Amino acid sequence: MSEAIGQQLRQARETRQLSLEQVAQATHIRARYIQALEDGDFAAMPSDVQARGFLRAYASFLGLDSGTLLAAGQAEAVATPPPAPESVELSTNQAGAASQAFAEIGQKLKDQRELLGFSLEDVVRHTHLRIHYLESLEAGNLDGLPSPVQGRGMLNNYAVFLGLDPEPLLLRFADGLQARLAVKQAARAENLPQTSRRELRTPTRLQRTISSELIIGAVLVIFLAASSIWVAIRIFTIQSGQQAAPTAPSIAEVLLATATETLTPTPLPPTLTLPAAGIPAPVQPTGTGEPLAVAGTPTSGVQVYVTARHRAWMRVLVDGEVEFDGRILPGSAYAYTGEERVELTTGDGDALQVFFNQQDLGSLGQAGEVVNLVFTLDGIQTPTPTITLSPTTTPRFAGTPGVTPVP
Repeated sequence: MSEAIGQQLRQARETRQLSLEQVAQATHIRARYIQALEDGDFAAMPSDVQARGFLRAYASFLGLDSGTLLAAGQAEAVATPPPAPESVELSTNQAGAASQAFAEIGQKLKDQRELLGFSLEDVVRHTHLRIHYLESLEAGNLDGLPSPVQGRGMLNNYAVFLGLDPEPLLLRFADGLQARLAVKQAARAENLPQTSRRELRTPTRLQRTISSELIIGAVLVIFLAASSIWVAIRIFTIQSGQQAAPTAPSIAEVLLATATETLTPTPLPPTLTLPAAGIPAPVQPTGTGEPLAVAGTPTSGVQVYVTARHRAWMRVLVDGEVEFDGRILPGSAYAYTGEERVELTTGDGDALQVFFNQQDLGSLGQAGEVVNLVFTLDGIQTPTPTITLSPTTTPRFAGTPGVTPVP
């Protein structure tokens, strides 16, 4: 930034009788940056981009043509490249400052450790830091540490263990890092050609308009729009390809329909053949339906289907094992298959409609009637009641009277 441009800015400010603090409050630019603009001190600015922004805002506030001032500053920067020897000397001084800062920190740590009489092994045992990291800290060798962030943490732990105040050491460590970073930036700038430096300092109009952030945002917006369109197409395709599936019928409807279609009435003998001795009278349920006894032997064992008309208690034993014991719900269907027998007991014969080997037996009895039936391969039986023995009273016999002699 030339002194001529700074002189124009200072004259315009003095003409309007404004102080640096008033300009800083109005333009939101720090007073030291405004002073640097008026002095033509470009090195005091944070960066080239901020310097151009400050100059544009300051000139607009004073009523000057900011475009003319910026063009003059850019032309001067192109015509007058920075002197190389001064930049090399600055880099050398900054490198020496960084090395000196790390060396001072390491010497202070070493002196404190030796004063306390600790060896490096003692420090390793208590701080759990590796010995080569401790040696790098005491030697001021930043390259021997994993990273600057980890080195800062190790320095803090080491200083606290030795009883030192870690804040001054950490501030000195930060100064060394700043100097080291400045050296790297200066070396990178020296390796760039002169044309590249001018291009970096003066971006084109297209570069100012289309930035990398704008390109990334546009790519993200296009990706989200394409994803939304693809998802909408997939949903529409799936919905259009779906067909209404028929509702599955209930178990009771399936059983009733099967029984209605496959039932074939078979004449039955008037009496049942009981396998064991017992009461020969067969059970005949009341109500409409087929006869209770069923002739013939089923091909797949004993099949019993029960549909519930209303709530009732029911107990079912299949081949001697309890399969169901509880209350049944209206409209429910229960299917049981046994190899030899199925025993059914209920407290309400009118509540059950039974299908034995695909033949409808109707209701088993009257409302509230207790029914107990056994379905076997030979037919339907009633359980044989057990004989309860009752105790009998044994009369006591009196002794035989003796013969009384007659005188």
